[in-house]
Amino acid sequence: MHYQQHLDGKRSRFYVLFSCLVQFEKYIKTRSLILKLGKRCTEQFEKGEEEANILRIKAVPSLAIVLMGSIDCLTTTIGILYFGAVESNPFLAGITMTNLPAFAVIKLAATIFAVLLFSLAEKILMKAQDKNSKAFVRTRYLLRGAYMAVVVFLLIIVLNNIIVIVRMA
Repeated sequence: MHYQQHLDGKRSRFYVLFSCLVQFEKYIKTRSLILKLGKRCTEQFEKGEEEANILRIKAVPSLAIVLMGSIDCLTTTIGILYFGAVESNPFLAGITMTNLPAFAVIKLAATIFAVLLFSLAEKILMKAQDKNSKAFVRTRYLLRGAYMAVVVFLLIIVLNNIIVIVRMA
C-alpha cells in the first residue's frame, strides 16, 4: 500500500513521515526518512537504501586501507621497540633510528593520503557523463583493481611484520 495522496496545507510533514515509518516498521530504528510532499514512500525508501549501499561499498576499501596501514605502523613500531627489528623501507629506515614518533606520523599520513587519493579518483570518475562507455567501465575496474592491490600489498606487509615479531619473540 503506497501513500500517494497529495497533501494540502492542513496536513503536516510529520504525518507523511509517520505514515511511511509505519509502513516500513522494521526500519524505524535504523533509518529516518525525509520525504517531499506528494512522493510515494517506497520511492523515497528505495532511494535512501541505494544511497546507503553506495556509501557502504565506498567505505569498505578505504577502511581496509586505513586499517591495514595502521596495523602496519603498529607492528613495525612494536618490532622496532621490543624486538630489535629494522624498517625495510630505505626511505624510512633512517627515521626509525632517530625519531620513532615522526616515523609513525609519516607512515599514518601516507596511508591517509593514499585513501584521499583513491576517494578523489572515485569522485572524479563518477562525474563522467557517459557511465556506460567502455572507457568508464575500464577505468572503474582499474580503480577497483588498484584498491584491491593496495589492500593485498598492505596485508602482505602486515603478515610479514607479524611473522618477524613471532620469530624474534
